[in-house]
Amino acid sequence: MTLSARILRNRYFLLVVVALLFSQSIFAQGVKFLNTDFDKLIAEAKRQNKLAFVEVYLNGCPHCEALAPVLTDKKVGDYYNPRFVSMKVEANSALSKALQNKQKLFYPEFPLLFYFDATGKLLHQATPAEKPNRTEFIEEVIRHAADAQSPEVRTSSYPTRYAQGERSVDFLIKYARYAQATRDTTLVIAIAGDLGKLFTQPTDLESTAGFYIISRLIPDFQNPMARYFFGHLDTYRSKHGTQPTQQAGESILFQTLYGKKSATLSSSDVVAVRQAMESLGIPANVAAMRTILKELEAYFRESNTAAATARFDECRRANALSLQDYAYLVRFFNERATDTSHAAPLVGWVNDALASLPPADRNKAEVAELYREQSEAYRRLDNKTEGKKAAEKALSIAKIAKVKLDSFVKQVGKF
Repeated sequence: MTLSARILRNRYFLLVVVALLFSQSIFAQGVKFLNTDFDKLIAEAKRQNKLAFVEVYLNGCPHCEALAPVLTDKKVGDYYNPRFVSMKVEANSALSKALQNKQKLFYPEFPLLFYFDATGKLLHQATPAEKPNRTEFIEEVIRHAADAQSPEVRTSSYPTRYAQGERSVDFLIKYARYAQATRDTTLVIAIAGDLGKLFTQPTDLESTAGFYIISRLIPDFQNPMARYFFGHLDTYRSKHGTQPTQQAGESILFQTLYGKKSATLSSSDVVAVRQAMESLGIPANVAAMRTILKELEAYFRESNTAAATARFDECRRANALSLQDYAYLVRFFNERATDTSHAAPLVGWVNDALASLPPADRNKAEVAELYREQSEAYRRLDNKTEGKKAAEKALSIAKIAKVKLDSFVKQVGKF
């Protein structure tokens, strides 16, 4: 064989090998993820008459890393690609934030699988559970895709099933996740209440499933499962770890203070939350600062200005408040107080805030705000002389600080 013939043969052999490798990479690939945004994904789903699939993952998440090779498996690709157009987004990316805003989604955990129809309607949401082997994990991921195509099974069917009385633990956990993902806080609280009726025995409450519900699905300190949890912290620390127990407790308390029911909390409720924080090991003065605003709000809802005043006095004695803290809270008192019992103490609060202020900070906007609120307190005490003096001081500092003058001019005009 001539040299030229051998070269041609080798080139032909190389081309065959490359072609085989290329064909294998095509046919052996997993889910085909498009490099696109959500609107274009939905348009493509409509064009191809398919559903849309979105995987949301978080960088550094071990569960997401475990799922990644499963999604590249040929069996998974063979199921998904004929039925779905797909994209994946990192939870903190711009694409992810756009998806959340458009679909009003929240990510309670990772990874998350979302399935949409060709109009962009959410049909199904799932959190794939890791399995002991690759085969079972593959089946788990395919099962979620199958569920998304079944009107009787997918999570968009859950409201009807719930209304018809379905209350199994597995169903309620999945429905709570769906409610979290779709930002339906009222529904999450209702489902958590249903779970609280099912988990009543210590063995159930302290089990892995019970702790999962407490740590992930309970947004309300008043839920009986939460009450049991805070009454048996040492047991949970022993069984489930100190850090997970701490995180679970803080999550429940944070959601209680700032969730949907926060506007209905009584002062005793907030005090109980503060005490629960302390039981988690949070120092009393730190817990006080975390709850002070909500505690004051509750006292004002109860028309108990005297209790609010006493509580703030107690809190500020235990904490070094910043100039910004004082400026915000004295205005809060003047705006929310239902009587004038706070006025005299407020005059003193402002004086205390300004007493140790360095000269360089005396012309800040917050100082102007403090004098304005002190002026209002003097006005409510019917001390017009001191009130006018404080109002004029507030206006002069506001001019130096170059802030909007309307409220300061208005305060001077009251005298």
